Amino acid sequence: MKKTTPLLLLLTLAFSLNLWGTHQRAGEITYSHVGGLTYEFTIITYTYTPSLADRPEIDVYWGDGSFSTISRTVRQELPNSVNITLNKYIAQHTFPSAGNFSVTFEDPNRNAGIVNIPNSVNIPFFIETIININPFLGANSSPVLLNAPIDNGCAGVPYYHNPGAYDPDGDSLSYSLIVCRGYEGENIPGYSYPTTSGILSIDPFTGDLTWDSPITAGEYNIAILIKEWRSGILMGSVVRDMQITIAPCNNRPPEIHTIIDTCIIAGDTLSFEVIATDETSAHVTLSASGSPFLVNYKPAVFNSVTGEPPVSSFFIWITDCQHSNINPYTVLFKAKDNGPQVELSSYKTVTIRVIAPKPEGVVATPIANVIELAWDQHVCAEAKGYYIYKRRNSNPFEPGHCETGLAPERGYTLIGTNNGHDNTTFTDDGVVMPLYHGNEYCYRIVAFFENGSESIVSDEVCAYINNDAPLITRVDVESTNLAEGSIRVAWSNPSELDTMLFPGPYFEYHVLRASSENMSYELIGSTTSLQDTSYQDFYLNTQELTYFYKVELWTLLRDSLALIETSDPASSVFIEIAPRDRALTLSWSEIVPWNNERYFIYRYNPETAIFDSIGMTVSQSYTDRGLENGEEYCYYIISEGAYYLPDTLVPLHNRSQIRCGIPYDNTPPDIPDVTIATDCNVVEVEWTFPNTDSYTDVWMYYIHYKSKLTGEFTIVDSFRNDGSTCYPDPCVHTIVNAGVIIGCFALSAIDSNSNHSDLSAITCFEYDHCFNYRLPNVFTPNGDDYNDLYIPYPYSNVEKINMVIYDRWGKRIFTTENPDINWDGVNQYTKRESPDGVYYYYCDVYVQTLTGETIFNLIGSITLLRGKK
Repeated sequence: MKKTTPLLLLLTLAFSLNLWGTHQRAGEITYSHVGGLTYEFTIITYTYTPSLADRPEIDVYWGDGSFSTISRTVRQELPNSVNITLNKYIAQHTFPSAGNFSVTFEDPNRNAGIVNIPNSVNIPFFIETIININPFLGANSSPVLLNAPIDNGCAGVPYYHNPGAYDPDGDSLSYSLIVCRGYEGENIPGYSYPTTSGILSIDPFTGDLTWDSPITAGEYNIAILIKEWRSGILMGSVVRDMQITIAPCNNRPPEIHTIIDTCIIAGDTLSFEVIATDETSAHVTLSASGSPFLVNYKPAVFNSVTGEPPVSSFFIWITDCQHSNINPYTVLFKAKDNGPQVELSSYKTVTIRVIAPKPEGVVATPIANVIELAWDQHVCAEAKGYYIYKRRNSNPFEPGHCETGLAPERGYTLIGTNNGHDNTTFTDDGVVMPLYHGNEYCYRIVAFFENGSESIVSDEVCAYINNDAPLITRVDVESTNLAEGSIRVAWSNPSELDTMLFPGPYFEYHVLRASSENMSYELIGSTTSLQDTSYQDFYLNTQELTYFYKVELWTLLRDSLALIETSDPASSVFIEIAPRDRALTLSWSEIVPWNNERYFIYRYNPETAIFDSIGMTVSQSYTDRGLENGEEYCYYIISEGAYYLPDTLVPLHNRSQIRCGIPYDNTPPDIPDVTIATDCNVVEVEWTFPNTDSYTDVWMYYIHYKSKLTGEFTIVDSFRNDGSTCYPDPCVHTIVNAGVIIGCFALSAIDSNSNHSDLSAITCFEYDHCFNYRLPNVFTPNGDDYNDLYIPYPYSNVEKINMVIYDRWGKRIFTTENPDINWDGVNQYTKRESPDGVYYYYCDVYVQTLTGETIFNLIGSITLLRGKK
């Protein structure tokens, strides 16, 4: 970025501002991609017409170490305006490589009299656009801003504006208000947002600016930061510095009446009426702009209309598959009146999502142990492919209005992706998500597109593989022991056996077992009758191992045994226990072909010598609280589930092994939800525990602090638990002597056994949170003990400055490194009192930030008034 020496800058201020000032009003920088690393930039500025400080050429800095002097291509005095000139500069630039680049323009002169910028005639005008050149994200052009950054309003009347931004690449846009910027892009010292009787805000999604309402007439400047996002990645940003002239008038803006945000299925026609009314003006012009009017194929239509209010027109858009997009389209309706006194405008933003229709003709056909899926080619030829989703059992929901894709909470699993518009078949072989006999499996298809958008999900289709294998229904641990445990295995006969292929007589079942899911199964027993469908497995280590079983059905075929089919594997339920402070956490696992819906927990009662039911859960874990540390507790689980086909046994109950555990205090206190705030004088820590018992485990709290992001935390405060539950009402602790606020804070807790919790969520305060080093523009060193010293406003987080004060001839008269300054108006070199007049300063402010010490530059003027002593 261009650098100017402090002395030269102050000389410029001292000698030139009054001659060449009152110039820049508003502006912005936009760009479009030309090809490769080459972009075309357009710099728009609005200036004060009578100013001598005309700019037929400007210097633009590209952020890559180079700059260009660009000639003006357009100079146009705006009709029906007071001394406002539009200037346009256009240039192409080729960047040396991919990366992020800050493209900037700075002019030493704003126009005089801007209400919310102190001494605005002496404050530079600065605008910036960030460009992210990333070959992996594709070419990018900045947002285009359709509404001018010069506007009018009335005091005491709500003011509305919208920059009318649209992104030619279809990227998402976000909006925020920021401080206007001056010398070398620094925030303008003393800048304040325009005063308002109510609110001043901008909608982060639509860009609708509301100022309700201006209080005082005058010229005001605000800055709008517009960011563009692609797939969650920041592609760039544009800063618009705009000027609003508020006049004393009694006109009120028009009102726009139309629909709220909507969506439409590609191929359908969207049509709605827009009406503009106005109670104080004789004529209103209703117009529209936005991305639907700028698409290459079948753009939307809206005929602008002018007349006596109310006026109306219809928005009509015959949509097409080409319009389907992951981001909504934005239409900005504008109603502008003809006064009286000042012409006022109002805006209404309507977002429109164009979504692709659902895939049609989905069928699911079971063939042997797989399920074949097929569907019609999507009606949108632009579809890049299809996502295939599956779940066990049906969820026959209808997608909500404007709902595309398939949300995880619907309970489906993505099992495949087909690339290609005509790739409309898929074989589910159970690899991604198993296919078990005796279960129904349901499928849905979603089409996806190059731009990241997805279609409405298809209707659900369901199927189940033929029930031609034994269905295991029971793997029940009847005895727990290291060597003499036992498990009862049971199954049901296949109900859809192909009797033409296997006419019988059916001969026997074989029972196979493994002690690990991935181990080979071994034959452990057989039955010789189809009526014999259970097996007792003895001499097992059920205390330490999970056992897996399969059942094979064999028949006699041409005088030899032939395998007909094998059941799906099923395991026993196996418990693990983790000790905690006065609690035991049970967790268990099983692999079964049926669906377990809930679990019953039993605990041994030594007084009755039986196991009592103590709880039920639908998850696979349970914490038994309120126990005595050091005592042993024993448990088992009963699972309850079922197959989801007709004529199958329900419910299925199976026991786990018996497992015992001893609670002890090895658990640190719970980590509370923490909120940390500061007013730049004290730090306030507020926390809430997740339940009413958490506080009982806390002996002491610690406050941790580090001054830099890369630093190490140190304890800066500690205090004992005073017995407050911190639930549901929060506890609060204030660090009064926090010292330097900038840095990161966190809370932790420790119990009486020295179990230390992890840190809570970390809260960091950056310099801009408490950066309040501001300098006044006048002082009166006349010996009346009031305002006799030039000092800053109250501040914090500043330990050093380097300040130089010059007279109007550029001669240095005072220097200091003391952030309190304390200038008494005496020339430091001649020891004489400086005369009344305007003096200029350049001040480097040394501020601690999260990444280290940073220097901020302040530049401005001081009016010295002695008057009569």
